[in-house]
Amino acid sequence: MALTVKTAASERKLTTLSALKDTLALTDDSKDAFLSRLISAASDAIEKYVNHIFARQTYTETVRGQDHPILMLTNTPIISIASVLCEGEPVTDYVIDDAEIGTLYREVGWIRSAWIGWAIEPFVIQGTSTPLYTIEYQAGYLLPGEADATLPAAVEQACLITCADWFTKSAQGTGNIKSKKVGDLSIEYQDTAEGKFASVDVHAIPAAARSLLSVRMI
Repeated sequence: MALTVKTAASERKLTTLSALKDTLALTDDSKDAFLSRLISAASDAIEKYVNHIFARQTYTETVRGQDHPILMLTNTPIISIASVLCEGEPVTDYVIDDAEIGTLYREVGWIRSAWIGWAIEPFVIQGTSTPLYTIEYQAGYLLPGEADATLPAAVEQACLITCADWFTKSAQGTGNIKSKKVGDLSIEYQDTAEGKFASVDVHAIPAAARSLLSVRMI
């Protein structure tokens, strides 16, 4: 129902400058600033494309119970759970069921109705309020450039493919061309005769990158 970031990642870039330069076989530093902007833009575009933030962050999420043993959280993979509260009361009888898909397991179920009647077995009293579970947890990957990075290689490769594609398209600009649009791709060029590279406003992710990201689609 509600998701907030409690502790944000300092960086959300899905690859590194050195990896991109290796991909492009570049050895000089003249285009480093432009390449860094490409990485930021591509990383942001990929996050939006798959509707997922890959960087490790701490979240507070509030969800309703589902009268089911499984409760699913939004961000993955789950690294740790700091607390689970039901209407402010601690819940401790749960385990992380599947960190990769973001599920918690509770044998008695994540009860939807606030009041439970008891006969031989518990039953839901109709018309009672719906409790909210508030979970504070850490989720996400360590990104390239961080120690012991855990980001899936396919995601980084998708970012590299996207950056390389945009770099090539930008480098093909000539003369005093200032803007160009092909489909969903919009690029502003500066005069490459002077060795300048423009800021790139891009919304298209290459097919090869989309293929790698298809398993991450939500």
